[in-house]
Amino acid sequence: MASGPPPSAAKLYRPNAYVSLPAELDPDTYDASPEKRRAEAERLAIRARLKRQYQLQLNNPNPPAVIEDPAMIRWVYARTHNVYPNFRPTPKTSFLGAVCAIGPILFWIAVFKLDRDHKEKLIKEGKFERPFSVF
Repeated sequence: MASGPPPSAAKLYRPNAYVSLPAELDPDTYDASPEKRRAEAERLAIRARLKRQYQLQLNNPNPPAVIEDPAMIRWVYARTHNVYPNFRPTPKTSFLGAVCAIGPILFWIAVFKLDRDHKEKLIKEGKFERPFSVF
């Protein structure tokens, strides 16, 4: 009177509404639509072409003076010429910029001022002898 084999654990699994689904179990990561597969194949083809171009330059018996790595050129472009998508001014970055730019200046001003005040105090008490006194 058995109705058949019990359902597998994968069919019984239901994600918890209060916890996000792990990437390994997310259908978006392994059930790709044909458009996603096509886009991924295009990206892999572009990467393969760029890699082949670099390898041809690298292994050329008469190499050029400068071997251009297209991936490195794209990375440098993204870091220097196209800064806005990679950096957004926020209160945190503004504060860090001010601390790194003005902080050391204020620190050294305070150090020199405290050292000068300490020397003046010692001179007034007569405990400090100035080596190059005019009188």
